[in-house]
Amino acid sequence: MNFSKVSTGIFGVIFIIVLYVIIYYALKIMYKDIKGGSKRRKPINHSRGNFGLEILRCGVNADLKEGSVIPVRMDISIGRKDNNSIVLSDQHVSGNHAKIIVRNMGLIIEDLESTNGTYVNGNKIRGKQKLSNKDEIRIGTSVFKVLS
Repeated sequence: MNFSKVSTGIFGVIFIIVLYVIIYYALKIMYKDIKGGSKRRKPINHSRGNFGLEILRCGVNADLKEGSVIPVRMDISIGRKDNNSIVLSDQHVSGNHAKIIVRNMGLIIEDLESTNGTYVNGNKIRGKQKLSNKDEIRIGTSVFKVLS
């Protein structure tokens, strides 16, 4: 036997084995797709809840419109400075006045040591407080209602 015939035979056998391995894995993947194809998968929900702030009174803030709803999908900051999520142009609002935090499918409001305070349902809060549906938040002359 010739060396070239032996090497051709060996490479032929190796090629056939590799080809069968590829076909095996392709059939395995197709089987898993067909087997699990009848099951409806729930879409992954990346949001942490459906919350919003309805503007009841916009006060002296020209940028806000009464009756509109601000969606709350992540933590938001409220204040007079431009780097806040909700900017209020009210002399009774501090630069960084308050923060609304989304945690465990609920909302928490935190007063950031503002001068004139943050009010929830008419009561001045200190630090953090959990918010419920239809709670009213007053910051300066603006009033928001929590929607959940």
